[in-house]
Amino acid sequence: MSENCRHDCQFWDEELETMPREQIREIQLAKLKKQVKYNYDNSIFYRRKFDAAGLEPGDIKTWDDFKKIPFMDKNEHRATQDESLERFGHPYGMLACAPREKIVRLSATSGTTGTPTLYMLTKNDIKVLNNLHARKYWRIGLRPGDTVIVAFALSMFAGGVPSVDALWDYGMCVAPVGAEARTRRLLEFTALTKPTVLFCTPSMVEHLGEQCEKILGKPAATLGIKYLLCGGEPGAGMPEFKKRVEDMFGARMYDMLGSVQTLHAISCGGETYRGMHFLSEDFCILELLDPQTGQDLEFTDGVTGEYVFTYLDWEGTPFMRYRMGDIMQINTGACECGWPEMRLKLIGRTDDMLIVKGINIYPSAIKNILEKFAPRVTGAFRIVLDRPGHQVTPPLQLKVEHAPGLESQQITELKKEIEQYMSETARVRPEITFIPPFTLERSEHKTRYIEIK
Repeated sequence: MSENCRHDCQFWDEELETMPREQIREIQLAKLKKQVKYNYDNSIFYRRKFDAAGLEPGDIKTWDDFKKIPFMDKNEHRATQDESLERFGHPYGMLACAPREKIVRLSATSGTTGTPTLYMLTKNDIKVLNNLHARKYWRIGLRPGDTVIVAFALSMFAGGVPSVDALWDYGMCVAPVGAEARTRRLLEFTALTKPTVLFCTPSMVEHLGEQCEKILGKPAATLGIKYLLCGGEPGAGMPEFKKRVEDMFGARMYDMLGSVQTLHAISCGGETYRGMHFLSEDFCILELLDPQTGQDLEFTDGVTGEYVFTYLDWEGTPFMRYRMGDIMQINTGACECGWPEMRLKLIGRTDDMLIVKGINIYPSAIKNILEKFAPRVTGAFRIVLDRPGHQVTPPLQLKVEHAPGLESQQITELKKEIEQYMSETARVRPEITFIPPFTLERSEHKTRYIEIK
């Protein structure tokens, strides 16, 4: 437990988590100046990047100066890994700032959009991460002694082993079964260990709930789960999906962000989803960009753009102005729960954005619309494209599972309803092909919603 935390307090580190944002910004700037010098002095990649931009560490004195630092993205990250392997025979040489003997953990992205990108951590970095995870767990009411089933993929995945380590460090009893164990084993271990917490992607929690009665002979609500901690993809922030899964388990669903990054946030768990509270500003600088122009966007209530982050107090791979390609909405107004932070909501990836007659739409938006028609649909769907890319030749083709027991006339009427509703709300009229329930494969990792003919 943090030395600043009391058992009757809702904050893990009350002083920092309730500090006015003006003071947090002062802390950020002081840490940033140290981080810039550290990166420049210890990384070939960052020294080259600064030199190419005509910058030296001493030039970064203000927030306007910070904006002069060039962006980084996953393509550059991968290219730097490749260059390091070619020059040094290992992935550490270009990007890592800490000496090789201080790197104690490697984590990686899932690699769904290309070669996995590596994150290199020192003991200091792990200590920072565990502290940030603890802020999230304490805030929603988890306490040492709670039992948690971890159903994220464990093998190298950024949300797997690092989260298990953070849960152990926090004092929870962890059953690290992992998505690799598959559905039956996950459910059997859940029935055996009687956890209060299920920790996984929204797709996984939905899949386990659907399969529970078939495999265990009893509904998911009998498992005793109280907390559904979800991340890794949109879902937990979709109102209809959230309510349906919560009813399925008789539990509260929490949307969370942050694994091996210093950007950590969690929702407050109310019946109405209000976004994820950003709990780590003292370790992370967050920016928002117009995804088309790359111009800065001001943090106003409801603003949406591509988010960019910068690590603070980091040793291994302290990324600076990193563009992840994810679209985020920010809310700055006061939350009904009383927690003080701004709130974040992930909308989708820029890679997943589809353009239909000039209208932008994301798979997460389509899923949210379909959830409104449950229980007449199962919630499973696929977007069928002629070719990869953002541009879609209209109409937008969707394969959607109807629920069991619907007759032909009911399916015809449902098709008209959904197509009309989507046209009115999303300004995109789809062409829906209904398929029998449970035809589409259920993912035990992240769901891929797009199919290419």
